[in-house]
Amino acid sequence: MVENISIEGIAYIVERIAERAREASRDSKEDREDCFKGGRALEYYEVLDILRTELDAREISLDKIGLDFDLEKELL
Repeated sequence: MVENISIEGIAYIVERIAERAREASRDSKEDREDCFKGGRALEYYEVLDILRTELDAREISLDKIGLDFDLEKELL
């Protein structure tokens, strides 16, 4: 069992979450009346915001992780 994860491993996980977040955001924008789609998009935003905060606090480069984009602009 691996107890530590590499920067590349974290970047891969973030990439997958960000991809799903962008899909959820597109779906939400296409159907503003669907509360589920809006909530799903908001939750992905929240997850990425938490990751960004925690990685930044640990001085891990957001650029290397793939979180160097404007979350609000892209996802909300």
